[in-house]
Amino acid sequence: MDLVRAVLGEPRISYESGSYGAYLGAVYLQMFPDRVDRFVLDSSPDPTVFGPNPFIHNGPAATAALEHFAAWAADHDATYGLGATADEVLTTVDRIARVSGRRPLRVGGFRVDAHTVPYIMLIQVAEDGDEFHAPAAGVVRTLRDAADGAAVTPSPAFAELLTGLFTGSGPAADRVGLPILCGDREVSREPGTYLRDIRAHRADDPLFGPLAHNITPCAFWPTRPAEPTTTIHSDVPVLMVGNAGDPITPHSGQLVMHRALTGSRMVTQPGAFRHQAYQNRSACVDDAVHRYLLDGVRPATDTTCPA
Repeated sequence: MDLVRAVLGEPRISYESGSYGAYLGAVYLQMFPDRVDRFVLDSSPDPTVFGPNPFIHNGPAATAALEHFAAWAADHDATYGLGATADEVLTTVDRIARVSGRRPLRVGGFRVDAHTVPYIMLIQVAEDGDEFHAPAAGVVRTLRDAADGAAVTPSPAFAELLTGLFTGSGPAADRVGLPILCGDREVSREPGTYLRDIRAHRADDPLFGPLAHNITPCAFWPTRPAEPTTTIHSDVPVLMVGNAGDPITPHSGQLVMHRALTGSRMVTQPGAFRHQAYQNRSACVDDAVHRYLLDGVRPATDTTCPA
């Protein structure tokens, strides 16, 4: 990033990015505070743990997003048949997970087991609204039918997700994150560490706990990080935005970043169970970002947008 700034001949740069990009922006302003102009960090991860196990604290937020989806699915039970109440929908999801633990679910040419069901469900609840919940309900219905022993064919979108998950095909952007995360933070190379963590968290978070604490290829990566992880602690002025119900970078982790960036102001969108806040159906958030990037004006204090 700093080479880009130098090539452009700019003494300072402005920046807007979300998720991992928010972490990258925080590292840049920690390393080069005098070269920072207007930085907007969207849906920031917890900088104290972010790395090869980015979902390690996601269980409660992912569960809340799943419950939000379950309430929507219950309202649309006549269409999808997943349950007439949110609890019934959650029972359907639980049954899918339990059956996949006994035998892989046959979904077209794929075998979906208890290792992959939690990841699939996390992807389904990563966004909210009818345009996202409707296809998610279709995925859950397909998995439910497969758990019942029926022959099922995944939708084209679901088949694309499964193909990428099992073969590594698809956009390079879906794969490039792994070597970056492996290079950001050292992790244990002892498999037993992960097995103990999974067992410790399975009872209180049976669906997402094993996913959050599972081993990754970083435990076997052929190289180690080239330098220590950057400690984030800066008073450089910055604008942060985020959704209170974000299941991917939970609000609790966003607040850890907010406290580490003592010069930051934060705009939060409540009632939004989706990842990334800017340009994602909140005029209030968008207006705050535009006012800062264009005019250099941040909110005087942390603020909350209308739900």
